[in-house]
Amino acid sequence: MSSFRTELVTTSEAFAGLKEPWNALVDKMECPEIFYRWEWNFHYFQNYRTHDRLFILVVWHSSGTIAAIAPFCVRNVRRLGCLARVVDTIVADMADYRNILVHSDYHRGHVVTAVLKCLREQTHRWDVIDISQLCSRDPTTFQIATAAHAYTDWTVRVQMSAPLVVRNLKHGRVVEDGGRLRRVRRQLQILTKQGFHVRIGCADIAELWPAFSLLHRSAWPSSPFHSAQGRAFFDDLIRSDGMRGKIEFSSLEFHGKPVAMHFGFVDSRKVYFYMPTMDRAFRQERVGAVLLSAMVDHYAKTHEVFDFLRGAEDYKAWYTDGLDMNMRIVAHRAASFAAFAYNLPELLRRFAVELGLPKATVQAAGRVGHDFWASARSALVTLGKLGRRAGRRRPTA
Repeated sequence: MSSFRTELVTTSEAFAGLKEPWNALVDKMECPEIFYRWEWNFHYFQNYRTHDRLFILVVWHSSGTIAAIAPFCVRNVRRLGCLARVVDTIVADMADYRNILVHSDYHRGHVVTAVLKCLREQTHRWDVIDISQLCSRDPTTFQIATAAHAYTDWTVRVQMSAPLVVRNLKHGRVVEDGGRLRRVRRQLQILTKQGFHVRIGCADIAELWPAFSLLHRSAWPSSPFHSAQGRAFFDDLIRSDGMRGKIEFSSLEFHGKPVAMHFGFVDSRKVYFYMPTMDRAFRQERVGAVLLSAMVDHYAKTHEVFDFLRGAEDYKAWYTDGLDMNMRIVAHRAASFAAFAYNLPELLRRFAVELGLPKATVQAAGRVGHDFWASARSALVTLGKLGRRAGRRRPTA
């Protein structure tokens, strides 16, 4: 009879040693994603998780093979003056997909149960489990929710997080806005005659990377390239051996100058439309839409899926009406003050919006509440210091 045992990995050295079996597992998943690879997790942890603790769960089958990896870490979050230890996936906002990585040969339910059993045995290390971007396309997401709900002393919340737009390139039903796409393709012909040049799947990434980083910073105030850690993370990622052949780089150039660029990912089956950018001075020429159209037409010849990733922007609906949904699962022990403090501000905001208050009003109230609690905490700290000083000055009898 088969069985599973779970190993907890908490050191960077052990994490580094998982590189080969980790990627071999991702290659054997039914629903693999580029963001699941070891390189994404290791370099993200090194650059963005410097104050967090590794909490990777490796599930071993009795045959001696790895059946699953839960790529978790624990981060400290302070809410309402209370410290909450939160289990999260290693890769956070940068990744559009996250999940427990399950080998396709093994029963998802059994493996997920082994992961949650280990988490339950390690409750002295954490207060809240809060994992997001669990895709509805992967049944593992619903196995996690089902297994967590089975613990009667846990409180579990499941909510929709973000829509994902995906176009099938080779098979299945495809509905597109033919009129808009014909106009975009005509625009490409016009720009080509004016001296614009499209390059899809560029191999000279190192040569184009500085121009892309600069263009992305100029176009997006929230660009990760504004921060040293963001630049370091992507530099480490694109230079890693494990990502060789998996980087998608395309550009639209005018007289040798890039005016629209895309940095994303590609595997044997799927193209990930991850980080587009353009020169705002060429907005009227619709250079961003033209580059995207050229990419879709190019990869339709060789790949099965074009994944537009998170967000339901209007331009994505020109290509498909296919939608998936990312989910968020929050779980914790039913009697936990740390979990109460962690959840309360967000739940109050959601409750106020659902009752009918305008979102802007709720957001403003949240800012006021944040300032209030910050002032209250500061006052309590000051009173505590004064109390300790008074105690030291008190004369003894």
